[in-house]
Amino acid sequence: MPLYDLSPIVTPETPHWPGDQDFTRAERWRIADGSSVNVGTVTTTTHIGAHIDAPAHVVDGAATAENIPLDACIGDCLVIDVADLVDLTVTPHSPAPVAAIRVRMAQLLHRTQQMQPTAASAVPMTVERVLLRHRSAPGNEWLIASPGLDPEFVAWFAEQGGRLIGIDLDSFDPLTSKDLPAHRAAIAGGVVMLEGLALAAVPEGVGDLAALPVAWAGADAAPVRAVLRT
Repeated sequence: MPLYDLSPIVTPETPHWPGDQDFTRAERWRIADGSSVNVGTVTTTTHIGAHIDAPAHVVDGAATAENIPLDACIGDCLVIDVADLVDLTVTPHSPAPVAAIRVRMAQLLHRTQQMQPTAASAVPMTVERVLLRHRSAPGNEWLIASPGLDPEFVAWFAEQGGRLIGIDLDSFDPLTSKDLPAHRAAIAGGVVMLEGLALAAVPEGVGDLAALPVAWAGADAAPVRAVLRT
């Protein structure tokens, strides 16, 4: 069973929200300088690489990173390729259509059940976690005109019992958005917001996701090391 690493390696060149803090690493103590250990320090935005947005990112006084529900971040997951539904070469981008995602979701579940008839009970009839793949190749730049997600899809997914949405985009909402409707729909529906994933090599279908956030007290987001077993 293949294991896919969904967290891109974070370096000083890792793209982030324009104007936000770069990732930097410094050596505080070094064995080469006579210390008994190597110890480093890291400075970074909370929204670097693969990360989960806490509700406090958008709503003052809302839950922070240490309160993200861990059970929502582990379990059955459906990977859906929506790259053909979003033209990233044209600006401004529009998010993948809700109806098209719903159709593709149903098709993937049906196909998985047909491929595994003897293990049909292991195939979830309802989807609590979904990863939406927008890129056919690894992303190495910030998408200024990122399409984000349609808040209607986020709200619908929450109504179906969905608990986590993961994307290979930098944000649930476009850079130009000021009211952040997709973020707010996720918060209202209790859906965990997983952003900045590396999904280009991951096949469509059902897998087992683990994407646990670091318990940074009071933080508006936290990094994750996300993996998917298929």
